[in-house]
Amino acid sequence: MADGERAKGYRKVQLKPGDPTSLDPRYIVAVPDEVALPGETGALAYEPGRGPVTDDEALGVLRRRKGAQLARMYAESEPRVLEQRGLPPTLDEALTDLLPRELPARDKAKEVTSISLPPRLMARLVARAEIEGRNLNALIEMMLWRLDRQPPLDPDDVRREYAEMMDDLKNRAG
Repeated sequence: MADGERAKGYRKVQLKPGDPTSLDPRYIVAVPDEVALPGETGALAYEPGRGPVTDDEALGVLRRRKGAQLARMYAESEPRVLEQRGLPPTLDEALTDLLPRELPARDKAKEVTSISLPPRLMARLVARAEIEGRNLNALIEMMLWRLDRQPPLDPDDVRREYAEMMDDLKNRAG
C-alpha cells in the first residue's frame, strides 16, 4: 500500500488540539480513580489561585487524548486491519502498550503544529521577530514557553480578553 493510502477497514485517528474526541464519553478510557492522573478521565477545571500546569496534569491529558484516539480507532476499524498495521489485537492491550507513562523527553525532536492567526496579527509578529533578530517560530515558541510557566487564567476572563483582542485587531488604527 502506498504511503498515505487508506486501508479499507482502517480508521486512522489524529486528535488536533481543539478536537473534542478526548472528552467524548464514548472514547474516555476508564481508569480507577485511585490511579488516574488529573485530567486523565475528564477535562481539567479552573481553580482560582492555582499554579502553572503540573507535569501530572500534562501527562493525564496526554494519556486521555491518546486513550481516546486509540478507543476511537479500535471502534471504527476492522480488527484484522489493525493487526496488519502492527497494532495489538485488542484495545486493552493497545492501552497497556501504547499509553505514555511519562511526558516526552526534554530533548525529543520538536513536533510540527499548525495554527491559524489573523493576517494582521501575523504581519505584526513577523515584523517583531525581524526587529528582535529571530524567526517567527522562535518568537512564538518563546511566548508559549513564558505562558506555560504562568498559572491558567479564569475561562471567563479569557473569553472576554479574546473578544477584546479580536475587536482590537479589526479596529486598531495604525
